[in-house]
Amino acid sequence: MLQLTQADAIDIAVDRPSRGVYLEEDIRARKIRRRGQRGMTRILVVEDDPSVGAAIVMTLGREGCDTVHAPDAGVGIRAFESSHFDLAIVDIFLPDINGLEAIVEFHRRAPAIPILAMSGFFFRDSLDPVLDYLALAAKAGAAVCLRKPFGSRQLIAAVHATLGSAASSARVLESEE
Repeated sequence: MLQLTQADAIDIAVDRPSRGVYLEEDIRARKIRRRGQRGMTRILVVEDDPSVGAAIVMTLGREGCDTVHAPDAGVGIRAFESSHFDLAIVDIFLPDINGLEAIVEFHRRAPAIPILAMSGFFFRDSLDPVLDYLALAAKAGAAVCLRKPFGSRQLIAAVHATLGSAASSARVLESEE
């Protein structure tokens, strides 16, 4: 099995050639992007944590997706307006506009585009009633909700579930611990 350094992973995530060390799937995905194949899934990722955003971009890139990472909701909304996406992945807690408002805005602008909401905010040991932000995201229009932390397989399964589901059948996918 080929081991990638962090620099190699980042190079793959942003589609820059590095020292010639790539996984076979990365090479195929890169060739698809260069050909500009129309059937490629375009995904907008709105995530303020750079490491989480890079990991999502890398994971989905290996699956052959054309992924755009926006570090906040404002940048995400501008990207959403200026390009076509098949799916939007939105973190709930963002620095400028909260993810719930962003989901409503994405859904208002393009109701047919499914949204995958994600959040790690959860009080497990609290006895006080707290808001379930992922349930609120589903009410705001997210087709699927994914609780952080999650692994690559969970992310890919959530993306497939989101692309295959109707907005009216929203569900929360729990992370495996």
